Amino acid sequence: MKKLLTLVLVALSVVGISACEADELTIGFAASTFTNPFFLDIEEGIESVLAGSDYTLVSLGADNDAARQASQIEDLIAQGVDLILLNPVDSTTVGVKIQEANAAGIPVITVDRSAETGEVVAHVASDNVLGGEMAAEFLQGICPPNTPVLELTGQAGASAAIDRSLGFQAIFGASNIDQTTTASWSRSDAQTVTEAFLSAEGNPAAVCIFAANDEMALGAVEAVKANPTTVLANSYIVGFDAIDDAVNAVNADELRATVAQQPFEIGAVAAQIALDYLAGETVPASVPVELALVTKE
Repeated sequence: MKKLLTLVLVALSVVGISACEADELTIGFAASTFTNPFFLDIEEGIESVLAGSDYTLVSLGADNDAARQASQIEDLIAQGVDLILLNPVDSTTVGVKIQEANAAGIPVITVDRSAETGEVVAHVASDNVLGGEMAAEFLQGICPPNTPVLELTGQAGASAAIDRSLGFQAIFGASNIDQTTTASWSRSDAQTVTEAFLSAEGNPAAVCIFAANDEMALGAVEAVKANPTTVLANSYIVGFDAIDDAVNAVNADELRATVAQQPFEIGAVAAQIALDYLAGETVPASVPVELALVTKE
């Protein structure tokens, strides 16, 4: 009899735990990567808002691997999260997973990067086209005539990479750019690509570079430093994101400028929109977050 009573109590305990887990309110954050501090700042902004709510955050970073992110979104759907904040690796292919979340009744808000397909509640991001234009206007004003120009773009398929390049080329002019190539948001890849570009250009005394994120801009700086004839002091490199390393590089005269987003604010705004939506409020479909150009001056 005691054994039977024990089994009943254990069974009730398991049911109770399952019920608690089922009742737990959670928001998932599927990020493209957490190796870039920009996305850690977004996560911090999200956490700052959710800290005062009944929701807990489940964060997953995909290391810029679209297939891995697809699997992570599937995991969030299987967990039954209440909402997904999504920063896509690939804005095109992620639509399939958004549709799966839609079918499961889980709302999705895109953060920093948009998605081409699938229904999203809202999109929170900087105006990346405008940011590219700001970088182009600045670089256009300081890049000496006949200086080789390199544009380092982000990962193919990412809306931020596409939009920043569109803005940059619209102002600077595609015909005025000697090479446009991806370095996949990576500092090391950018260093390798820039080294190859300098070699192909005959190791010029100076170079002008726009990189669609600061990690790539800093990789380009290292490539110029390592070149025997290209002089960093005579070169003009502009980044995007205003991460701490980049701002320090601007102050050290290694970068000429970086386009400042507000990743903490992006995360905080996205989280607040998520809470408002889950509370039954009407939320805006698109929320822009202000940009600024950071120079030493």
